[in-house]
Amino acid sequence: MEGLHGVRLKGDPSTEISELAYDSRNVTPGGLFFALPGEHVDGREFVGEALERGAHAVAVPEGVPIAGQGVFVQATDIRRTMAQVAGRFFGDPSRELVMIGVTGTNGKTSFTYLMESILRQAGFNPGVVGTISYRYGEKTHRPANTTPESVDLQRILKEMVQSGVTHALLEVSSHGLDYRRVEACHFSCAVFTMLGRDHLDHHGSVEAYFDSKSVLFTEILPRSTVESRVAVVNLDDPYGQRLLRMSPVPVISVGWGAGADYRLESATCDREGTSLKIRTAQGTLQLHSRLLAEVNAMNILMAVAVSDWLGLEAEAIARGVEAVERIPGRLERIANDRDFLALVDYAHTPDALDLVLSSVRDLTPGRLITVFGCGGDRDRGKRPLMGKAAAHWSDLILVTSDNPRSESAEGIIEEILQGVRKEGVSFTEPTEISQTRSGTKAFTRVVDRREAIQLAVQIAEVGDTVVIAGKGHEDVQILGQQKVPFRDDQEVVRALRGIGSRESVLG
Repeated sequence: MEGLHGVRLKGDPSTEISELAYDSRNVTPGGLFFALPGEHVDGREFVGEALERGAHAVAVPEGVPIAGQGVFVQATDIRRTMAQVAGRFFGDPSRELVMIGVTGTNGKTSFTYLMESILRQAGFNPGVVGTISYRYGEKTHRPANTTPESVDLQRILKEMVQSGVTHALLEVSSHGLDYRRVEACHFSCAVFTMLGRDHLDHHGSVEAYFDSKSVLFTEILPRSTVESRVAVVNLDDPYGQRLLRMSPVPVISVGWGAGADYRLESATCDREGTSLKIRTAQGTLQLHSRLLAEVNAMNILMAVAVSDWLGLEAEAIARGVEAVERIPGRLERIANDRDFLALVDYAHTPDALDLVLSSVRDLTPGRLITVFGCGGDRDRGKRPLMGKAAAHWSDLILVTSDNPRSESAEGIIEEILQGVRKEGVSFTEPTEISQTRSGTKAFTRVVDRREAIQLAVQIAEVGDTVVIAGKGHEDVQILGQQKVPFRDDQEVVRALRGIGSRESVLG
């Protein structure tokens, strides 16, 4: 425990530790168990079990009584201590990687997919830790969290080093920062996408949410022992402007405005992709992406800025951007032969939904049909705001369930509809919504998400766009305590195949 602050040791300091665990079920003989306090399960209740399993040492929060044989550590900030110990235990693997962390409400996953592709085209071997998966070398893991617990993260980084990974791309969530999961990481680059309303059930306010995000730039990145460090921030976002002023390390700004270091000069979007002209430190770069809509232009711009800072050649950047055909659940196009655009997107916040719908509005000569809901046991205040965004941009709105969890799906829908009604949109029965006249807005409610998707696909016509929002890449729907297999993209395909049987939804 030498060099760790805020810890008190009881027992033999020379005790050897063979493994680390924060779940008592994973304790092995000779291990160190971190008894983490939690919202639902308190690790302090499992100290006895950890010792019975052969733990040589136990770490507990300061003030927790300690008794029994073995080594005990009391820590004023047990999560920070766990991260620091994990970094040492696994040999500080982040020092051997080029660590690029990205945070923000939206855009993190798209950024990592783009950077991963660019780095591969430049001849490097990137690894990714993010919302969709943890992937490196020949391994792909399904994530429990966007940012894994510090013990798991340091183990993954060690495996990355052993498998020849050169660059580690991390999606850094606000929870990951609050819970000190990246505390022992030595970043070369930190990227800020944007900030909108999200996770207020955890943070309480947008300001507190921003405070959590800012830690990556004001504490974690400055503490890195890497010689060359940089922050990349979105200057179009007011919180990005604040980070520009707050950052103790050099900052590269990106945006549409003339003051940005890397500037979008134009973004031409159609239903086949996006063509971009970007002003860089080296001159003007022209790119084409198969990703849809202006919403992806900023993600590409940030990837270009980071790539340029890394010294990658323009040709590799262009090839990398072009090579990304799809990002799971991020404006993901579902092919069909009926000449309408079917898109699945993860947008589950007011800002994300507004951005996605405003972007695809310009790609839609026909009607914009939006299917979405809101998750239960989460920030209730965003529900009418999402209803307002959908009503503002959409022609037809099908409000449905998302992951209701312990709440009533009908009750969640009713809170969403408060925002829809305030926009002056009128209700239409599901069986009649296909008859809505051109130029007239309407909404309906279909509680069953599968039926809502089926109805949207059935009523879509040539030139329309159907956006299925909220769940994106997720492969389950959470109903009460039950997780039911469910994927929006598969439901769209299923609806397309069954298009002949209109009576199932339309009556």
